[in-house]
Amino acid sequence: MDEIRASGRLRVVHVIDSLAGSGGAENRLVDEVVAMDGRFEQTVVRLFERDFLDERLGQAGVPVVALGYTAGRAGRTWPIVGHKLAGVLRDLRPDVVHTSLFTGNLVGQLAGARVGVPVVSTFNRTGEAELQRRLQPGVASWKGRVMQAIGRWAARRGDVHYRAVGEYARRTNCESLGLPLEAATVVPRGVAVEAPPSGGAGPGATAGEQAGPAVRAGFGLPEDVPLFVNVARLVPEKAQHLLVEAFALVAAELPGARLAIAGADGPAGPQVRDAVERAGLGGAVSLLGFRADARALVADADVFAFSSVSEGSPGAVVEALMLGTPVAAFSIPPVTELTGDGEHAWLAEPGDPAALARAMLAAHAAPDRSERAAAGREWAEKRYSLMAVADQLGDLLESRAARTAPGAPPAGPGIGGGR
Repeated sequence: MDEIRASGRLRVVHVIDSLAGSGGAENRLVDEVVAMDGRFEQTVVRLFERDFLDERLGQAGVPVVALGYTAGRAGRTWPIVGHKLAGVLRDLRPDVVHTSLFTGNLVGQLAGARVGVPVVSTFNRTGEAELQRRLQPGVASWKGRVMQAIGRWAARRGDVHYRAVGEYARRTNCESLGLPLEAATVVPRGVAVEAPPSGGAGPGATAGEQAGPAVRAGFGLPEDVPLFVNVARLVPEKAQHLLVEAFALVAAELPGARLAIAGADGPAGPQVRDAVERAGLGGAVSLLGFRADARALVADADVFAFSSVSEGSPGAVVEALMLGTPVAAFSIPPVTELTGDGEHAWLAEPGDPAALARAMLAAHAAPDRSERAAAGREWAEKRYSLMAVADQLGDLLESRAARTAPGAPPAGPGIGGGR
């Protein structure tokens, strides 16, 4: 037995599609890996080319193995990627493999079965197939359907258990894959948020009280105006075109109000820009692109406005809660779940811009906004703090590794498939 195993530290290999800086799942995984660094001997395997977060892992002493494939060809190259990954796992000899995102889950499950290592895969998104097809046209194509079928097949190979980022993700994905609920364990995404920067006010301050000139100036935004902020990549499920429509109604009630959207451009970019132009809001809506410092703007905002119509567990909502910024959002199940059945947010009927506008205005003007924001911060810190979640994830990984440890009793049929 080598030195690592003699010290009692398990080897964990994390497999993920990429380490893009704009990805919520990617950032949360890196946070968790860094938080668990003293507990496990860890390696991150990155399948594709985006490497923004490699440096942060390197600074934490966590090695990254880059397989060097192209994400755009994943639908054709996944068997090759899986074969290469199996070789990497043989070299690293992990006790358990932890996978994230679709291709990471797929090839991680197949490679884990091939080398006889238990796998914990992640349900990051909704399992509602019709909703996915509506928001992601590629899922509805024959290639998308084939890949989904392959994913269902892979889920029954080897010893596979799932980490679901929320109860909604657990239920819908288990239904989609035909798995019992016991095939997944809910471990939310953890968030580490520092106190708001100096210049911003505490939770629930009014626009005049909260304006932080240095913060807003850094984003090219005026001070002393009602500020609504959204942080999300411009993709269909984030539905920022509906947010723009809602903000047009808000701006009619709050002249001078501004909406800032911080997020990398994406497939929905043209639709969002068209919505801004149609509403005549070019001077009131700022599309900031990807900003690594977006949390400072959220902390300084009057309202965090979230228009997603599909999510697994939106970390941006948790971050806003932890920063003490009032949240107005569509009442999709994951958001309702994260906000205590809506107790800690102002929620609106999904897909209805007028309803979202009313929620945004209510969050801005509520006389008890300070108290509700403070309660939301306390709620989020108790349930979604990074260290608490890292402990939960570490316990799950240890429990799965123990199934194949020397001297352990036979595991029997693996969850979701025989071993």
